[in-house]
Amino acid sequence: MAKGARRGDAEFERQNEAAIREAREADRIEPRAQAVTYDVRRGLVVVELRSGFAFGFPPERVAGLEGAAAADLGRVGISPSGDGLHWDELDVHASLTGLVAESLNLREWAPRLMGQVKSPAKARASRLNGMKGGRPRRPAKSTRRAKTPAGS
Repeated sequence: MAKGARRGDAEFERQNEAAIREAREADRIEPRAQAVTYDVRRGLVVVELRSGFAFGFPPERVAGLEGAAAADLGRVGISPSGDGLHWDELDVHASLTGLVAESLNLREWAPRLMGQVKSPAKARASRLNGMKGGRPRRPAKSTRRAKTPAGS
């Protein structure tokens, strides 16, 4: 029984270490909130990010915040990891990554920025490349083991 428990402990440790690595990587590349306030004068929820950047958004852009009172909007909290905002009294939760993506319209322009948008020019270039024989093939990796000389 103890042997099985050790194996389970080792598996738990492996999974825990993997989860910690993933969380650290997410913290490094994803937006994380450091502070959040509701600016009544401008009518914006203002989020300060750990990276030093800040952005604001109108509460109407988040489902459940439309028409909420300024006092309720001011009672906003940050999730422990910093990746979300929550208004407990209003039972509203919002992903910071989703808010940033929507505010910057990432679905529309990021693929173009990264070169992933199809265009007539790209299609033409691809056809011309295909007529030249296309991309060179990679040499296949052999799955056979090399034979060793007899007596080695």
